[in-house]
Amino acid sequence: MQYTLEDKLMRIDQCPLEPQQYEVDRNLLHAYIACLTFDELCEAICRKIEAPTPLRLALRNRLLRVLKLSDGVHAERLSRLVDEAEAIHQRNRVLQTRVDALVSAIYSWLPIMKRREVLERWIDRGTSGTVGRWLKASGEDDALRDPDAILAYWRHSHDPRAAKILAYKADSGFLREIIAEFAACCPEGWIVSKAALRAGTIEDEVWELIRQHQPASFAYLCAMTGRSLTEDEVLQLVHEAPIGTLSDNSRGLVIWAIGQLGMVSVLDRLALRRDSYAHEEVAAVLGRTSSGAFRT
Repeated sequence: MQYTLEDKLMRIDQCPLEPQQYEVDRNLLHAYIACLTFDELCEAICRKIEAPTPLRLALRNRLLRVLKLSDGVHAERLSRLVDEAEAIHQRNRVLQTRVDALVSAIYSWLPIMKRREVLERWIDRGTSGTVGRWLKASGEDDALRDPDAILAYWRHSHDPRAAKILAYKADSGFLREIIAEFAACCPEGWIVSKAALRAGTIEDEVWELIRQHQPASFAYLCAMTGRSLTEDEVLQLVHEAPIGTLSDNSRGLVIWAIGQLGMVSVLDRLALRRDSYAHEEVAAVLGRTSSGAFRT
């Protein structure tokens, strides 16, 4: 017996979706969804875009499982799915976030021209949500990543997500051109460190900028590149670095770097002041607590 899409959707709609549903109800829901052909699955996703979350996620998760086992044969139908979903939210703006989430989930399986279209649409809309999706997709899309556009956005927003993409994905020549700007303006020391290491060559003026703005990252980079430091220099870095573990640019990172540099005598000097440093850490934690840093 042949079952139409309507027949299958009727059975899917009869499956309970309440949080307390029985295991057999969940099993039947996913089994009925598995009976949909790929074309039916795409149509069902659009038709059920206003359905409760459990049903929408079950349909989308089935789509993703099928795509993970495919070899690109569904690219054309996926493009149509994007167009159909976009047409829905043009008629009903309330559904825009749901459509964006769907497109974001299937982005990597879309043909390159459709991916380009999606990226342009997201960045043109310019909301915090669509910019986040643009950044995430750009970070994963080697073919369409635009370092200049990401840099321009970072300069405007100082969004660490943009800086991270450049630090991890931009080529070394591009990083050498912007590393001084990162050192001076990017507060995330781990991003500055990654960018500096991938840049390959660090000019003296950049070293000085990192030393000035990111003392712990400076120590880390010295350890990673074999740049020598005197005992007085590393002790000064210990005193300048933030106290505690909430910062990636903390005193602990400097102490780690001292160990990597094999400076046993410096570690001995720090060990003699262990109690003093421990009290400073407690005072720093109490200070952050009283100022509301840990409040939720």
